[in-house]
Amino acid sequence: MQPGISTFLFIEDRLDLDRLAALRRQGFQRVEILALRPHFDYRDSQLGREVASWLLDQESFLHSLHLPHCLEYRPGRIQTPLSIAAVEPHRRTQAVDEARRALEFAERVPCPLAVIHAGALEDGYRPRHLDALYQSLDILVPFAGDRGVRLTLENIPNRLSLERMGRFLREADQTGVGICFDAGHAHLESTPASQITAAGQWILTTHLHDNHGHRDEHLPPFAGTAPWPDILQGLAGSGYDGCLLLESRGGERDFRAALNSAREACDRLEACWETVKKAIEKEE
Repeated sequence: MQPGISTFLFIEDRLDLDRLAALRRQGFQRVEILALRPHFDYRDSQLGREVASWLLDQESFLHSLHLPHCLEYRPGRIQTPLSIAAVEPHRRTQAVDEARRALEFAERVPCPLAVIHAGALEDGYRPRHLDALYQSLDILVPFAGDRGVRLTLENIPNRLSLERMGRFLREADQTGVGICFDAGHAHLESTPASQITAAGQWILTTHLHDNHGHRDEHLPPFAGTAPWPDILQGLAGSGYDGCLLLESRGGERDFRAALNSAREACDRLEACWETVKKAIEKEE
């Protein structure tokens, strides 16, 4: 297991090298950078160079880049939502253009994966939405591939469930695209383990956070009601053996306290993962 963490932990603050170093010192082996302004201004060339230069010395610490889902994020407020499944051509083009701007960061430092939302909350599972999604991927997949990045679609609480997402990828013959399994979002929709089964081998990375089944709280794992033994058993049973990446929000005002809480949750995940793996090996 590779323990990872997203800079979503301090989404309301700006990304800097001190906080990236703190994540590294806490024992996380992989990091996902949230490309969301002003948290990380991917349009700022100087900042991009500084962050990339530091990452180049960190032995593949960068696991993934989360592409923007809005033009600007403020606490409790999203400015101009972005959707690659938008049926309005100008909105879809805007979302694709912002994703490409963020992906240019991978020209500075190797980045294996990029995560992008499969549309927005209001997007449905209709031919027009799927056509818009297909058109977006037709542009983004080769753009990412030219920079050594594989694109993954993240399940969010909309009509494009993991089962439908997997079906879409098969029918659209999108072999260069994978799935980012978001456990918290899956918990809001139905039984997460069954959704893992539906997504199968498409899962290339994870977002692990918790809630109480009613709203997207982004709590650390085990702080809500998500069935973590079942989730991890589903992942291990599907053959997944990649990064278990936390995407929890720091509820504490102090960054250090939030980081300690994340590390404690990660330790519990690791212990649960080992138990699940041993049980599967015994059955085999």
